Amino acid sequence: MPERATVADADQLAELDRACFAPGERWSAQLWRDELEVADRLVVVQRDRDLMAAATFAVAFEIVDLHRVLVRPTHRGLGLARQLITAGALWAGDRGAERMLLEVRHDNTAALTLYELLGFTTIDTRRDYYGTGLHAHVMQCDLRGMTRGTNQGDHRG
Repeated sequence: MPERATVADADQLAELDRACFAPGERWSAQLWRDELEVADRLVVVQRDRDLMAAATFAVAFEIVDLHRVLVRPTHRGLGLARQLITAGALWAGDRGAERMLLEVRHDNTAALTLYELLGFTTIDTRRDYYGTGLHAHVMQCDLRGMTRGTNQGDHRG
């Protein structure tokens, strides 16, 4: 089950980040500490013995931004990302948010597939956002549709 991360998790989050992202895209332990200390943020994690997955969200008024989703390569395809995103949607909805926004690289087909299954649609493309030739799709989803009928035990993605 997803649980809220604490500042004590910052080093493990940075280690998970190293397992998931290329050197230029990684967040340091200090960036994770900063993320964990901000009042409008939620960092949720899935644990086994170590952190298997994490996601971070920021809510402002009626919008929640999905900042980052990390799933350890050995644990992908088990539904962890979907569970974390749903937990973030429920948290944001409780705070009055109505829709979720995210940016995803145009060539991240696994993430794009998951986001589309969750009801996200592309509303814009930011050319060269991640570097030359690496575009970002800006996607949004109505939180009411994402969280309606949520069953935490039946998630894949």
